[in-house]
Amino acid sequence: MRPKALIDTKTFALIAVILLLGVGCFYFFNARSNSQAETANLGSQIKTIQQQTAALSSNAEALQLIKSINQLKAAKQGYDAFTASKMLLGNSLDGVYALVPAGVDIGKITQKGNTLVIEGSAASYTDAADYGRALDNDTRFTLMGLPSLKEDGSFSLTISVAQGGGR
Repeated sequence: MRPKALIDTKTFALIAVILLLGVGCFYFFNARSNSQAETANLGSQIKTIQQQTAALSSNAEALQLIKSINQLKAAKQGYDAFTASKMLLGNSLDGVYALVPAGVDIGKITQKGNTLVIEGSAASYTDAADYGRALDNDTRFTLMGLPSLKEDGSFSLTISVAQGGGR
């Protein structure tokens, strides 16, 4: 007669499977109840937001403010388009004077639409051409033609100013 084992392997495996199934079911139902609680919470938040939206959409003051905001946005877009198409003469002149090389003196600048006619004197044609090239290399300006240099050393340059005028 041999002593019998307290628990045989089949019984132990059955108990382990039952315990694992029990723990798995517990986590499954716990996760399910958490997701249902979150769904219910989101549903109540949606209802609250819908009520607030309905209250705001029927509020005359809120509607007036929304209308004013939309009008301001439209006016700002129109203003931005308007200012972009205009030449800001002060910024353009700052750029023109900043690019003057040695040997060039500016006598007069005349505005015609989005173009500037620069008249002055230069020690040589090379100095006037260097000034024209410097203006043309700047993204704010486009040289409209080669500089004309007279016998007395005076020159004339015509440049087109980009929209917005050299911002």
